[in-house]
Amino acid sequence: MPEKTSLPSSFLLDASLEETLCRVLKIDPAEWRATKALWESGTAWTIHHIPKKNGVRIIHAPSDPLKLVLRSVLKLFLQCIPVHMAVHGAHPGTSIVTNARAHVGDKAFYFLDLKDAFPSTNRKRCASVLGPRLATHLADATDLSEKDSKRLAETLIDLLIVDDVLPQGFPTSPAVLNVVLGAVDRVLSQLLRAESEKEGVVYRYTRFVDDLTISTDAPEISKKLRQSIRRAITHDGWTIQGTKVHYFGDAEEGDEERTTRNPEVTGIIPNPDGRLTIPRPRLNKFRAILHDLLTASTQRLEGDAEALGKLQAQFDLFRELCKKRKVWIQPNLTLQEWCGNDWPLSPRERQIIVGIVGFVGMVYDQQLPSIIRKPYNEAKVRFGIGLRDMAGINGYNLDTEIC
Repeated sequence: MPEKTSLPSSFLLDASLEETLCRVLKIDPAEWRATKALWESGTAWTIHHIPKKNGVRIIHAPSDPLKLVLRSVLKLFLQCIPVHMAVHGAHPGTSIVTNARAHVGDKAFYFLDLKDAFPSTNRKRCASVLGPRLATHLADATDLSEKDSKRLAETLIDLLIVDDVLPQGFPTSPAVLNVVLGAVDRVLSQLLRAESEKEGVVYRYTRFVDDLTISTDAPEISKKLRQSIRRAITHDGWTIQGTKVHYFGDAEEGDEERTTRNPEVTGIIPNPDGRLTIPRPRLNKFRAILHDLLTASTQRLEGDAEALGKLQAQFDLFRELCKKRKVWIQPNLTLQEWCGNDWPLSPRERQIIVGIVGFVGMVYDQQLPSIIRKPYNEAKVRFGIGLRDMAGINGYNLDTEIC
């Protein structure tokens, strides 16, 4: 049984401010009341523990009312805040593909990863960076006084935080991280610009959520520059994940950061000839997934009992999750009604296929590799996947959602 939690004091608004909040977020007041009720009962989100190489990733999955409110905050506030030009994730018009494309043709690469970036982002840091921007936005969008604008800005910040830190799983968290990491982006860009002017070579810097990539068309990124880069990151209070620091390029013998493994920028290979490619093992995995789902689809249409039983198991799990999260669904909903127009695919299976087709199509915008061409084209045609389906693909959840 979830423990009851106390509402943040910023949620206790008078009727006038609460109405303004709902109007500025373009939400029904009932959604806001439901969010507060779920928050107080301890059911505003569910917690999932996802194993990872070095421990466990804690995911906070928001309830439907909270998710709706958070998406409004994301669309109407967070995505209106300018982010640094180095950002290539969780921002409109960017993706893991645009992130990799920025480094095409370069010879030397330096990859770094921030350790526990989300839980390292506490409320104090969010309030310091986001608070004034949200208050200004609210003042511009409403007739509120400066005092009331700041009060509602606190409400928005408390919506984004769980247990004093930025939670993974909220749709707003990557966008918040983009704003909070703006200072790091600026410092690194200034450092690399100064180094470019001094050495006469071009350095490029991009960040995809908490993955940082620096590259150059020169054969080397010096050890001294790499030290400066690390100092610039840690100076602002962030920690670098030591196991994920890799350098590809010329170096002195014994350089511990150097690797001979071909560079991959957010899972994509930027080739010297200007092409982007997906690593072969990953393409093999995508091909196998598409083949399995195409086969299962055919078997279900032919009435195969085992294949239909596996689909029924997904449906039963869906019902259990709805019950656990207190999400109402039609009691007499049938398996075929659940699949809808995607029959005989479950909603989850279609999401996987759309993700693979969208990702592969973005990387190989012209000639598909032969290894995946047949299942890719067959899945795209058989399941009617078009541009509208792929519009939301940005690659942020590609590993957890597909692989």
